[in-house]
Formats: sequence, structure tokens, C-alpha cells
Amino acid sequence: MTRFKALAASLVIIMVMPTVVGHGASDYQFIMRNQTLQPSEAKLLDNTTMIFFNVADENRTIKMDIDKDGVDDVECLTTPYNATSNTDECRIWIEPGVWEAGNYEVRIMSNDSLWYVLNLVVSLDNHTETSNFDLAGPNYSLNENLIDGSEDDKTTPIKIYQLVLLVVLIAGLLLTMKRDEING
Repeated sequence: MTRFKALAASLVIIMVMPTVVGHGASDYQFIMRNQTLQPSEAKLLDNTTMIFFNVADENRTIKMDIDKDGVDDVECLTTPYNATSNTDECRIWIEPGVWEAGNYEVRIMSNDSLWYVLNLVVSLDNHTETSNFDLAGPNYSLNENLIDGSEDDKTTPIKIYQLVLLVVLIAGLLLTMKRDEING
């Protein structure tokens, strides 16, 4: 019976053990050429740094109104391409807690006239843990609240390895109990 108790305690500990997942911030790069911007649109998570590289022959200024109050919150000047310095690039951090999920316009000015408008979609990097039973990795959902405020109602079916693991655990418990009764 002591084997059964030890096995049961071990299984309970494993089942309630928390999973830990983390990831770092990422960078997303844009290249401002003389005639084009690559990529031409972006869907990013907060805590991402946008890097604009100016490889054109003229100054470019990146402007953004983050809080949508009509006043530019970001204004970043890039000089023409220069291999010996980093003045030809601009870094903008999508800071968690400052940016809200939604659509943003990134206005790129070329010598004080509008050159390009980049459509940017920002999603919040929300991880919601749904179960600790997923032993092969965390079972979390990312960005359940969509940009329009609706819920993502996708449900994930139980994974086959979870069923197999559950059957093996129950069979092991039953065999241990039966063996303890016979030996007992």
C-alpha cells in the first residue's frame, strides 16, 4: 500500500506542477529604399522593436500618433544611408502598457513631404494558461481578445498523447493496487 501512496503522491505532484514559459522581445526590420518600403505592412506583438533602415539617398522621418490624440508621439529622423554610423536607422519600441491593441498608421516623411503610410497592426502579447496537464509543453492561448474586441472561440481538442498518458497512469495505478492486495 505504501507503493501506491508514493505513486499517487508523485502523480498528483506532476499533475499540479506549474509550467513556465518565456520569450524575449523581438525585432522587426523595415527597409526604406528610394521607391519602396519592405515589408509594406506589419502585424506585430507589443514588446517588439521596429527598426527602420534608410537605404535611400535622402532624409526620412518616421512619425506616429500612438494615443490617437492628433499629436505625434514618435518622431524619429534617419539620415541617408551611411555605412559608418547608425544615423540611418530608427528604433521604435512597442512598449507593453503604453500601446493598445489596434491599427496604427506609421507616416514616413521624405524631406518634409509624405512619402509612405505603413499600416501597422499591434496585438497584445497575452498568455493565458489553460491547463497544467500538457506535459509536452505549455497549453496557453495567445491574444484571445482580437483587435475588434471579439473573443477567439477556437477550442483545441484533447491531444492523443494526453489520452494515452492518462490511460497508462490509470492502468499503472490499478496494477499497483492489485499487486498490493495480492501481496498484502
